[in-house]
Formats: sequence, structure tokens, C-alpha cells
Amino acid sequence: MLEKQAAAIMQMALGRVGGILEAKKIAGMAEAYYARIAPHLYCGPIEAAANIQLDTCSPNFLIQESIETWGGFYSDILKEPIKWENGFIIPSTKPGLGVELDEEVAAKHIYTGDSLTINAPRD
Repeated sequence: MLEKQAAAIMQMALGRVGGILEAKKIAGMAEAYYARIAPHLYCGPIEAAANIQLDTCSPNFLIQESIETWGGFYSDILKEPIKWENGFIIPSTKPGLGVELDEEVAAKHIYTGDSLTINAPRD
């Protein structure tokens, strides 16, 4: 796709492509072909934090997809929510992904299903 210039924006899902390193490789390949990145987000605040790390170190970053401003449960499950200011994400200066799970909140929302939505049968 990149060699044929069939895509101007790569929207990889970090949780599906193999993690931060693989996503960074895709971002680098896209940059070499003058394509931008707009990381897809489907998992919540941990994937969001990883995407933000990728965004901040990619010169061809265009925009970050989000679930609104990660309010409600998405901020409750973090000890400190991801910060926004005037429509912009403010990257954390803390180590690692810059977020920490609130284990008490997580313990109150234990998944009890037997399959993931992405594996559920479709009609």
C-alpha cells in the first residue's frame, strides 16, 4: 500500500499489530513514504497510553483516535486520568506508559464472560 501510495494515513491498532515496537516500525515505514499515522483505539486507557507514547515519538503523527476524552470508567480505572487541554491530549511525564491502574476499581469490574467480543460469533 505504501509503495503504491494507496494510503495517506495508516491507522494501525497497537493492540493488534504486536505492540509498541511493531507499531513504531509501521510508523517508520509510513514516514518513509510520506504517509501519516492516526493510531486506532478500541481497548481503553492502557492502549490509549501506549498510543500516546507512539504519537509523541513519531514525526508523522496526525491525530489520535479516542473514546471521547476517556472519562467515566476509562478515567476511574486509572489512578490519575489521561489529561486533556483545549482538545489536545497532554502526554504524561511519568515513567513507562505514564498511567497506573487503580486495582480496587479493576477488582470491582472483573470480567466473567467466556469469550471476548472480538471472538464472539457473528450473525
